[in-house]
Amino acid sequence: MKPRAPACFRVWLLPLVLLPAVALYSLDTGARGDSAMAARYAQWAKDAVDQGRWTEALAGLERAQDFADVSSDISYLLALARSHENKSRTLVLEALDRALAVNRWNLYSGEDARLMKAENLVDMRAYGKALAELSGAAKSPKQAVLTLRALMPYRPEEFRRYMTDTLDRYPRETGPVRVFFAYLGNENAAGHNPGKDDLELLELVNRRLPVLLPKDPELAWMAAPFMRDSAEAKRLVSAYRAIHTPVPASLPAALRLGVIDEETAIEELFTPADSGANTLDLTLLSDTWDLLRTEESRAVFRRNLSAYTGVIIEDGDRDGIPENSTEYSGGQLVRYAYDADQDGNPELAVDFDAGVPERAVVLIPPEAGARLSAELLWEQTPGRQYPAVLEVKLDGVSYIPRPMEFYYSPLAFDELWGSGLLYPRRDPLCPPLTRRVLVSSVYKVERPSLEFKGGIEVVELNNGIPVRAREYVGDLMVSETEFLRGRPQLQRLDLNLDGRMDTVRHFRRSYRPKELEDLWNYDRDIDAVSDWDGEY
Repeated sequence: MKPRAPACFRVWLLPLVLLPAVALYSLDTGARGDSAMAARYAQWAKDAVDQGRWTEALAGLERAQDFADVSSDISYLLALARSHENKSRTLVLEALDRALAVNRWNLYSGEDARLMKAENLVDMRAYGKALAELSGAAKSPKQAVLTLRALMPYRPEEFRRYMTDTLDRYPRETGPVRVFFAYLGNENAAGHNPGKDDLELLELVNRRLPVLLPKDPELAWMAAPFMRDSAEAKRLVSAYRAIHTPVPASLPAALRLGVIDEETAIEELFTPADSGANTLDLTLLSDTWDLLRTEESRAVFRRNLSAYTGVIIEDGDRDGIPENSTEYSGGQLVRYAYDADQDGNPELAVDFDAGVPERAVVLIPPEAGARLSAELLWEQTPGRQYPAVLEVKLDGVSYIPRPMEFYYSPLAFDELWGSGLLYPRRDPLCPPLTRRVLVSSVYKVERPSLEFKGGIEVVELNNGIPVRAREYVGDLMVSETEFLRGRPQLQRLDLNLDGRMDTVRHFRRSYRPKELEDLWNYDRDIDAVSDWDGEY
């Protein structure tokens, strides 16, 4: 028999175990407008977040949204949890807007929500909206950093003036200095030499480095490429590596200055982090490759890359948020995602099977203000694979083309540095996937029957024009509709499922005009109904 826990321990533990359940029970028993209950629930969620129980906190906060009408803390905590769990930034902003609109705070403040909202807007490149939000925020180091991040790509001239003011206002803060080095790196990548104002700011920052480095040791390798004294730059990078675990982004600076050799650089580049995950930036790979001088080192680089397991990201605009993310296992493609507006909801996500594209989720261009995701399956029979489409599912409807007649190829593939590793890139010449393209490219669409429970309807198309529609319950055909010039004329039905289509419906002559992509979704305006004995 297992020993029982002491009674005092069991009594003490019970409230901790029951607290989430009690909170959720109260949520379902009419206490949603209770400010005191909302405050207790917010405190529970904050404790869960502080203890790292993010998944539990998110689940509870999603259920507690009705409390948001009396507590801004609930919405703010929901935004924090959604952000931590990598939910869409649109959903994060939705929670923050609600928190700011209610404006009833206890644990946090409107300033916290405003700054978090501005940060997400900057990440989504909505720089004008972010600056408008920040204009109402109190002056602080975080407000200054976010303003600089927004101004850098949006208003470069104003960025320089604001950077000067910020360095004067917050001389011991490291955040603005990080932004300044990122700005210099972007200018260098674009082939621009620093101007007079930039050089004056750089001289000021370098003078302050001894004071700033204890707070942010990574400034050592960030500053190194822009220091005139290479010996001092080498000393700073060496000291950084001697005391701290170097981040992968620091490798090019260390290799360029001779702090490490090529073998060490390659080993550290491809060694997974302590967490076991490995994420590499494509620019980092390119910079490291360009610094390798021996063919032996390049061969080792290629060999490591050919068997790479991890993620390669690409940040095309160098704003710190990658648009492209590609996952590999043993050198084979596993998943690719492209997020153009950086809202956390990719416009294109592709899953691979043995390195071959198998399935994609594609964000369809907006129609009537709404954006829908289509699930696309490619053919998987050997020799009949990407880019031949097997089926597309959109908003509960399946679009089915004839074999090898509809092709969709959103990706092109590059081999990285002769390693054999294929890197996908979104093909800008591939036309967008729209409902009109789908309807024009398939020979039938399938959807749940609108009349027969558990049934399906199959609408046959010719160049997007419906010619016949049939409905099935299991293997039994229970309805057949005939069309003329894309308009429904007559429908025969088996309403009692006895195998005999003994009911006839005639459609009205008048017909609402429709776009090509909507013709298959025909109006069911019945003019007359009659019995049919199978003969005319």
